[in-house]
Amino acid sequence: MSNKHDANVRKSMLVNFQIGLIASLLFTYLMFEVYTTVPIAKIDDTSNIIEEEPLVWDGEFEIYQEPTQEVVAQKQSDPIPEPEEFEVVEDDAVIKKLTEEFKNVTPKTTDTPFNPDAVPEVEDPEPTHVPFSVVEDVPVFPGCEKLKTNKEKAACFSEKISRIVSRKFNTDIGNEYGLQGVQRIYTLFDVAADGTIQNVQVRAPHPKLKKEAERVIGLLPRMTPGMQRKEPVAVKYQLPIVFKVQD
Repeated sequence: MSNKHDANVRKSMLVNFQIGLIASLLFTYLMFEVYTTVPIAKIDDTSNIIEEEPLVWDGEFEIYQEPTQEVVAQKQSDPIPEPEEFEVVEDDAVIKKLTEEFKNVTPKTTDTPFNPDAVPEVEDPEPTHVPFSVVEDVPVFPGCEKLKTNKEKAACFSEKISRIVSRKFNTDIGNEYGLQGVQRIYTLFDVAADGTIQNVQVRAPHPKLKKEAERVIGLLPRMTPGMQRKEPVAVKYQLPIVFKVQD
């Protein structure tokens, strides 16, 4: 008897558990439906309607007429002048005249053969001034005579002149006259055919700097002149002088 009662109790508990589980699932489903439903906004169609006043026709109308075109005055061209009267010439007379003016004449020939030695030779004039970069033999600065190649002599020439300028040029002139920054002086002179310095030209930002550059170039010694076609010539040399005024 007790075993049957226990079985009934367990069966009722299982049924109650199933009923409770189904009720819980139904409640959960209803809650999801309530909170996840998106409300549908109602569109007011009346806001998009544009009311227009009714068209009232009075019964009258106008007949369409084509627009009149304005007449544009055309400029008349000048009449073509009548051609001038020409004199009619017979064909035979023209041919005869051409025969008289143009005659096939054979030029006279001489029996003397052409002698090329009889043509005088025209010699190119010797250059008087040659740039330093193209002269055949550059001027030789004292102390550079032992160098062999023209390239070595040119490098020695530039080095010697730069050394003299850096030692002798008075850069304090910039501070004395209130100059600032980098000062650039451009000089041009000739190493004449006798080796002396001539035709000195200087362009400087201040007259005192120009005078100082002329003084320093005047200190250059006499040199061995440059050679072009084995003849001494004047050689032009450009010398830039650049220094910075110290504050």
